[in-house]
Amino acid sequence: VGVRFDANIHPGLPWRFEPEQTKVTVKPGAQTKIFYKAQNLSARAWTGQAVYNVSPDQVGKYFKKIQCFCFNEQTLKAGESVDMPVVFFVDPKIKQDPDTKDIDEITLSYTFYPVETGTAGR
Repeated sequence: VGVRFDANIHPGLPWRFEPEQTKVTVKPGAQTKIFYKAQNLSARAWTGQAVYNVSPDQVGKYFKKIQCFCFNEQTLKAGESVDMPVVFFVDPKIKQDPDTKDIDEITLSYTFYPVETGTAGR
């Protein structure tokens, strides 16, 4: 199954955010680790929270994240750049479901939003 990676930033967050690779091919059931890169482009610390989406919709229940930067808020200092891992697998049951057995590409998309915390604006 091919997995594509997409990255978006809410206009209020002065970051650069992108996947380090745009697509991987995975065997259902096998754990895969990929990375996204984020960089704070401003002169002050900012905190962001990523929200994810898996498409097409019917494959969402088969896409399992084990480790993800989206589980927690991320704070980047002025100019800081970080690599953020995502560890996931695609449940092998995806090939047994009549609604998903013919799907050969999944898209994992993230959007980072600014978070109002005590660290933002310092």
